[in-house]
Amino acid sequence: MRGISRRTWLLTVLTAGLLLAGTGYWGYTQHQHKQRLLTYLNNRNQKAFFEMVSQVENMEVLLAKSIASGSPHQRSLLFSNLWMQANGAQNNLGTLPLAHFQVARTAKFLNQVGDFAYALAKKDPDKQQITASEERKLAQLHREAGYLAVELQRIRAKAVEGLLTWGEVENQAPKLKKAGLTGISAGFEKIDGQMQKFPTLIYDGPFSDHIEQKAPKGLTGAVVSATEAKNIAAQYLAKGNKPLFRPVRVRSVTGKIPAYRVYFDPAAGTGPNAVVDVSKKGGHVVMLMVNRDTGGKTFSLRQAENKADGYLKSRGLIDMVPTYSLVQGNNAVISYAYRQKGVLIYPDLIKVKVALDNGDILGLDTLGFLMSHHKRNLPQPKISQAEARRAVNPNLKIREARLAVIPTDTLGEKLVYEFKGKLNGDTFIVYINAMDGTEEKVLKVIETKDGPMTM
Repeated sequence: MRGISRRTWLLTVLTAGLLLAGTGYWGYTQHQHKQRLLTYLNNRNQKAFFEMVSQVENMEVLLAKSIASGSPHQRSLLFSNLWMQANGAQNNLGTLPLAHFQVARTAKFLNQVGDFAYALAKKDPDKQQITASEERKLAQLHREAGYLAVELQRIRAKAVEGLLTWGEVENQAPKLKKAGLTGISAGFEKIDGQMQKFPTLIYDGPFSDHIEQKAPKGLTGAVVSATEAKNIAAQYLAKGNKPLFRPVRVRSVTGKIPAYRVYFDPAAGTGPNAVVDVSKKGGHVVMLMVNRDTGGKTFSLRQAENKADGYLKSRGLIDMVPTYSLVQGNNAVISYAYRQKGVLIYPDLIKVKVALDNGDILGLDTLGFLMSHHKRNLPQPKISQAEARRAVNPNLKIREARLAVIPTDTLGEKLVYEFKGKLNGDTFIVYINAMDGTEEKVLKVIETKDGPMTM
């Protein structure tokens, strides 16, 4: 008995030692893996940040040169280079682990510089001179670029000294906050706050302030109360006559469309919650979101589109045509455009999110529709579809053709013929102006595992 007890004791001690050693080794390997991951993140973000600083510095120099240059041809080259530097800075900024509110105005500024430079680079240097107004805008952008470059250089100096670590910022390490080393995030917040104080830039481009501040055209009806907004939101969330949610709170929200934001809890006591924005004018649902995880896919994309079609029609949103669908996880996001007398109106956009486990509607976004929708006085095309086809590359094997309205960069709209076809195994969409036969735009369709994307 004593011998057996001793062997048992030795085996117990040996087993415990092996387990302890194994746990220690596992912990060590996990620590090593975490350190390698932090190093990778830090190096990746550091590279993007340093490249962005250099690109902003180049932007400031190019803007200065473009102001000083007296040669239209030299200016055209400077504007082309400025456009590339601004795009590069924007792309690098987008990869950094920073919240949107910390860099929103900075990102917008980079967009504006690139877009303005591109517009100026497209001018014929022999026929189109830079106007006095454009000269003033260049000077304004140069001042803002100078401020941005100086502030970024200050952050870069701390990064070089090793005081700021991108990997830790991305993981939001509490020790960084205690040590007061959140300089990267704080630095960008400071920059963004200051840049919001600069005057708005007015010009004809997609990132112009006057375009972003345009008034919605699709808001019809009288002003509604918060109580009416709750009832409207509840109807959009209901399944048939069965209420699935109960409103618990309402608050006002600002934005492109002032609205009441209604918060819902599940009517049964357990389940997902929901949020719905209802416009104060007219009581239109601007946004709807049901917060729940989706299980395995049992619905096809076609079945999801049928669910979305029925949902829109039941809510009075008729004459909407699905234009493309995208699978995100176990959900489908289906985009719709309005159809007026057989013409597809792309600016009037609605998106519907459908759960692929049971077909529930989990999201609705009507902002594009409400901003643009109105009864249009569509002109008669001055060229036929056959004439428009002759403007398309003859090697493109056209499979679909239809009339459509597309938005322009400067708040306008154009009536076009939309041709979709194949060329060398790739799918393209070509837009031909229905009034004069000019090619307005070419999009390449990229087929991904989640659905088609255009570029």
